[in-house]
Amino acid sequence: MSDHTPTIGQTIEAIQHGLRDYIEATYHVGNATVVRQRRELLESDGVIAQRPFLESTPRYQHGESFEMLPIPRPAKQLLEVLCTPNHDGRRMIYDPPYTHQSEAAALALNQEAPSNLVITTGTGSGKTESFLIPILGKLAVEAVERPDSFRSPAVRALLLYPMNALVNDQLGRLRLMLGDARVREFFRSGGGRPARFARYTSRTLYPGVRSADKDQRRLAPIRHFYVDLLDRAADADPDTAAGAERLISELERRGKWPAKDDIRAWYGASGQRWTDQNGEPNRATLLPEDVWTRIGMCRR
Repeated sequence: MSDHTPTIGQTIEAIQHGLRDYIEATYHVGNATVVRQRRELLESDGVIAQRPFLESTPRYQHGESFEMLPIPRPAKQLLEVLCTPNHDGRRMIYDPPYTHQSEAAALALNQEAPSNLVITTGTGSGKTESFLIPILGKLAVEAVERPDSFRSPAVRALLLYPMNALVNDQLGRLRLMLGDARVREFFRSGGGRPARFARYTSRTLYPGVRSADKDQRRLAPIRHFYVDLLDRAADADPDTAAGAERLISELERRGKWPAKDDIRAWYGASGQRWTDQNGEPNRATLLPEDVWTRIGMCRR
């Protein structure tokens, strides 16, 4: 087997030949003349495949670096953190950004006359960064310049998507970005707590008013997967522990691990009551260092 990567033309030819061979094998003909005529027909343009049309798109142009943009200093400091490779060598965002991203940041973070924006650009052009960068910048400014305000829980931004699939696709990015240890430290040192986010879709563990009975039944999968995985990572058997650690690392790398500082402490100890003597939730409550919270499960 060759390691040679086929060209676009070779790939198209392979697809067309595969379809031609399938038709010839499915509909057997014994006459050599008919076989030859059919081959000529199948290889003619427009019979089983049109002549391929390739269209290239221009590269998106880079704008000014974050340091050169007319945006507040706290926003620049946070963006510099996000542009620096983490322990895995990955950057959350890139500097310099594309022109539409840098313009969005400059316009939205203008403290004297902030602008409302409509961004229309192609697939893979970084539309998400175009609104995430201004949101993160505004959070950074509030945390550093108005820490008392930042400490107060409130909804500061809403991301509305037309489909739940898009929400779930972006969930991993938000976990990786806001759950990054450096980002949490930035907000903690400035505003006294990490910046948090929540998802409100049909994927919430259950809707409506919380109750001890619902908690015990509907939150059990967290214990059976995440907490159990942590237990296996601490197992005395090295093979069991190594396998669990690899899975945890991969989930964290993909942004699939809950953005909880200590999910075991969040879930609570086995045998611990779900509510206190006043009927208030005693487990699965927001901890000070949590980045992820939920607004789909409430209490009276």
